[in-house]
Amino acid sequence: MAKADKKITVLCFLSFFLSFISASFAADFHSPRTAGLGGAGHAGPILNDAIYLNPSYTSFLPTYSVSYSFLKFSSSDESFLTNPFPNGRYYNVSLLDGRSQLFQAGVGYTVREDGSFIHFGASKSVVKRFGFGFGGKMFFNGSESTDSLRELTFSSTGIVSDAVQIALIVDNLLQSESSIEANLYRQIIFGSKINIMDIVIAYIDPHYTPDLPDESTWGYEVGLEFTMLKDIFFRLGYFKNSVVPFISERGRGVSTGIGWFGPKLSLDYAFTRVLERSSGLPNASSHTLGFTLYF
Repeated sequence: MAKADKKITVLCFLSFFLSFISASFAADFHSPRTAGLGGAGHAGPILNDAIYLNPSYTSFLPTYSVSYSFLKFSSSDESFLTNPFPNGRYYNVSLLDGRSQLFQAGVGYTVREDGSFIHFGASKSVVKRFGFGFGGKMFFNGSESTDSLRELTFSSTGIVSDAVQIALIVDNLLQSESSIEANLYRQIIFGSKINIMDIVIAYIDPHYTPDLPDESTWGYEVGLEFTMLKDIFFRLGYFKNSVVPFISERGRGVSTGIGWFGPKLSLDYAFTRVLERSSGLPNASSHTLGFTLYF
């Protein structure tokens, strides 16, 4: 194993270990590409998106990649009496190693208004068209709270054909009492990707949260990705009863985005509008910009 591979592997193992002894947070991170698809894309995440959406997919990404994202959000309610974070921003940086022969893994670090957290994902392809993976998360609360939460993610991916891919993800696998008190419920996500003649890619990701009280247990994210030119993509998304990371609650909304995929660099932008929130707070919107270097 090369020296660079060893360093990345050690870093990933350290992050995985820490996820069991420190706090965790169940809200997913959305890159500009994911945000532009309304949170969809679990069956076919690109590059570092696999760390957050579907750890098992890193086995199908034989590359090294480094990514950075910046998000700015705002709410219609500017009052801190009813909305503790009416506006703000967060930053994310991540590293993915899909070339290691032992296993493929990635780690990401995010800073938000309410704290910072680390995501970790690792996978191994059992056969050529099937892989499975695990993820861990730890959260550093920005407040004075000392509550500790621990959660895990399990995922699997199957490549049915060149046009169809499917995935199964179980988030908040442990669902401890502390997790339930923090509204972090176990969620089962069924992801699908359908490639229509390399012109349009459709993502349909329904999810089921069996123990969610006083709300619909079913929700979904759907997204369309259009190939405008060989390396330019236009995206549309819609989500319902889905976790929106920048407001840390469930909601319904729409999104759009655009991306450029170059030889060793990708640039992406997305706009998200939350039309309805589970808390009943006013609508919110976000702008997300990011880039990824891969080689």
